[in-house]
Amino acid sequence: MDIGYCITMALHGNGRIISTIKDQVYSVIKENILNEHFKPGQRLQELQIAKELNVSRSPVRSAINELIGEGLLESIPNKSVMVRRLSEKDIVDAYEFRLIVEGFAVQRTIELMDGAIAERLRTFRSDFASHDDFGAIQEYIKIDTAFHEFLVSTAGNAILIDSLDKVSMLITPFRVFSLSSQQRFLDSIDEHTGLIDAILDRDAVRAADICTAHLRLAKEEIIKHLRSANL
Repeated sequence: MDIGYCITMALHGNGRIISTIKDQVYSVIKENILNEHFKPGQRLQELQIAKELNVSRSPVRSAINELIGEGLLESIPNKSVMVRRLSEKDIVDAYEFRLIVEGFAVQRTIELMDGAIAERLRTFRSDFASHDDFGAIQEYIKIDTAFHEFLVSTAGNAILIDSLDKVSMLITPFRVFSLSSQQRFLDSIDEHTGLIDAILDRDAVRAADICTAHLRLAKEEIIKHLRSANL
């Protein structure tokens, strides 16, 4: 897909108002990375992006430096920049971190359970159960992401929230590969509804087991994709 087209659509096609030019450029580049319009290993040219967006190089440089800091881009020895290519170890590390953080979040959610939390969990359960169309997998991933973010935010630890945000952003382009078949997709729905049921039942052991199994299966599917694609 044409880079200029992707950039233009990301900047003008989503209806959002972003306050500064640098923020606009940052949002555009980041969105194209997460959507894999900019592929892992692809080199990004500061001047080309500036021309496509009709801006100076300064906001592009600032946005690129910010994305390097977030781990989505990396600087390579000849002073060029490319989209970070995650290794199998990166995926393993990310999911080990998620296991620790989300395992804690599940336990805290059970401890802090009240009417509002329970109602939100029931809404998520309904959302998962009703989004069983394998052709609408991106919508499902949005619900999945929101659910896991809800669990961690409910735990109330700001440091964990910020850390998980960064890790989740790194693996976002790979999330679709954790749902590699229709059966895996349907199993994922069952895992989420089962996890919610266990939390609502205040069954900490069952909830921990389901959460652990779910994240390990997701990790294994992504690693399988990396190996088959030789990434």
